[in-house]
Amino acid sequence: LFCRLRLSLFCEFLFDWGAWGGGLTHKSQGILHGGMKYALQGLLTKDAQAMADMPYHWKQCLAGKGDVDLSQVPVLSTQHYLWAPQRFTSKFTGFLASATLTSKVEPLAKENYPTVFQHSSFKGEVFSLDEIVVDVPALVRELVKANQDAVFKVEPICEDGFHFDKEGRLLSATVYMAGQSVEVSAQHFIFAAGAGNECITKKIKNKEIAMQRRPLHMVMVKVPFNYPLYAHCLGFGSRPRITVTTHHTQDGSTIWYLGGLLSEEGVGRSSAAQIQAARDELRSLFPWLDFSQAEFATFMVDRAEPQQKNGLKPETSFTKVVHNMTIAWPTKLALAPKLAADVMNYLQGTGLLPRPFDTRALRAWPIPPLARPIWEEAFCKNVA
Repeated sequence: LFCRLRLSLFCEFLFDWGAWGGGLTHKSQGILHGGMKYALQGLLTKDAQAMADMPYHWKQCLAGKGDVDLSQVPVLSTQHYLWAPQRFTSKFTGFLASATLTSKVEPLAKENYPTVFQHSSFKGEVFSLDEIVVDVPALVRELVKANQDAVFKVEPICEDGFHFDKEGRLLSATVYMAGQSVEVSAQHFIFAAGAGNECITKKIKNKEIAMQRRPLHMVMVKVPFNYPLYAHCLGFGSRPRITVTTHHTQDGSTIWYLGGLLSEEGVGRSSAAQIQAARDELRSLFPWLDFSQAEFATFMVDRAEPQQKNGLKPETSFTKVVHNMTIAWPTKLALAPKLAADVMNYLQGTGLLPRPFDTRALRAWPIPPLARPIWEEAFCKNVA
């Protein structure tokens, strides 16, 4: 998202298919974390260190002081939390206390716990993380607002639409919409389309660039109570047992959106089995809450990322320049500013300058619509 906006200094047009943010973006939980979720074994991993500066960068933008003005994007929570159903070990508590990440960690007194944990039945412990959660659909809307005159909806680009010279430089790409076509040429092309990058990676056949998909089976719960919660649950491994964020539908319903290990281990389950697993997990973690009247929905989604050895998670964002093309994946929403900075730094170092172009062929082309939030799709199907 940042990459798309900041590149307007160099490229005048952005082509997208589907709805704005309609891929992995609008399925994000909106957590702009600083890496603590990757340090749950008591070690500052490379993943955690790569994320450390991200909360500060985002906060500057959300305050209208950064390189992108996001001051109109609602912040759902100014703090994210880490909780355990039981007391932490002294070793892990010591690690949290000495953590040097930008994402500061602070133990909370019981009276400062999120409301849902102030019940007498909760015997665990809660830490506050200096991380924020944003409204992702509103984030997409604000990014589009500043660039809507330069964004055009196209049909999915196929491999035959790319035209190369003998050295492998991309000369042009043909885009289509409603029976019309336009051939687009540029000094430099940037591909930052998530799973959509696969079409270009297959075409250029560069051994250093390939895409992998890591699936998730996410769960949404329409809960019969209003306990806002934005938190990771500490498990026994390196990943959160469950990650909860809270969202509201147009009709005022409260939705708990569940990720974490539940979503990763649920990939092999049917929707019904995943819902049962989520019910069991919630009953175990929140025995004082009544989920009998809750409504559940699930969906599968692929995380599109640069290929890693053994299919593991990338440690940071990815950019690779091949001739006059940049192939890029942020890998995480929180890393989008880093990706944009990397791409911009490269372009500024090339000495490229904008050139005049003829826009008449695109004047009647539509702009992509904004994607509907995934929880609206699940629970408000009849609401326009």
